[in-house]
Amino acid sequence: MKLLIISGTPKPDGLTHSFEVKAKETAEELKIEHEIINPSKMNLHKCKMCDDGWGVCFYEHYCKFGDKDGFNDLQKKVKEADAFIYITPVYWGEMSEELKIFIDRLRRCQATKQWGSKADEISYHKGKPSIVVAVAGGGGGGCPSAFLQMERAISNMGGDEWPKEHAGLFDFIAVNRWNKTYKLEALKSAITTLQDFHQRPKAIEVKPLPEYKLLITFENNNKQTLDFKPYIETRRYEKLKDPDQFKKAKISGTKIEWWPLMDIDIIDILNNGEYEEI
Repeated sequence: MKLLIISGTPKPDGLTHSFEVKAKETAEELKIEHEIINPSKMNLHKCKMCDDGWGVCFYEHYCKFGDKDGFNDLQKKVKEADAFIYITPVYWGEMSEELKIFIDRLRRCQATKQWGSKADEISYHKGKPSIVVAVAGGGGGGCPSAFLQMERAISNMGGDEWPKEHAGLFDFIAVNRWNKTYKLEALKSAITTLQDFHQRPKAIEVKPLPEYKLLITFENNNKQTLDFKPYIETRRYEKLKDPDQFKKAKISGTKIEWWPLMDIDIIDILNNGEYEEI
């Protein structure tokens, strides 16, 4: 996994910077390939809304002025990343001005790909999870609105896929001056869990078999069978005693799903050893 840590603080130390440091230390401890970028340390200019309001960002998905101020190089780093951590101080209930300049321009280049006619035009954010850290100097009342602002931008860029285990907003961490100690640990736990999700085997197909068994195929072509009869006897899954309903099993992210809210986590099954390898 390659982790891109995007810090929006203009200060070289302080409360927000401590979370940038924690993210870096955790990545090093877990041996995660990572990089930190900080738009505040660059002279990024705001979007110029060139041409008729949309420039080459709409059709070619890069910024006309991005080679001059380094924005296009930052876009390449987003492309190469598998996951993101956004860290920002909260100013007036919003992300920092420097981070917003970067995200506004990134969104103009990436979110517009969904309207293009080229099949290979996929947003650099699509299918990738993000941890968002909002750091308020006071009681933290501005964190929810800052989260909403950042969630909207990330969703616009394709991070709104379902299930959320592998895309979109993986976690929100709200920080104020009193909860720093345990929120630093929360960030470490979030990164650790994110790495676990990234390393988990991905199931690509499930086939119902006679006698309430499931054949699960993974992307590495490994196959495993699960005896689902013990689950059928529980209240939660009793409706699956109907063979026609049981046959509706499908893969949905890290779960086997029959219909919304009727599912079971594949990873929990594997961790508990409740399967037979073929």
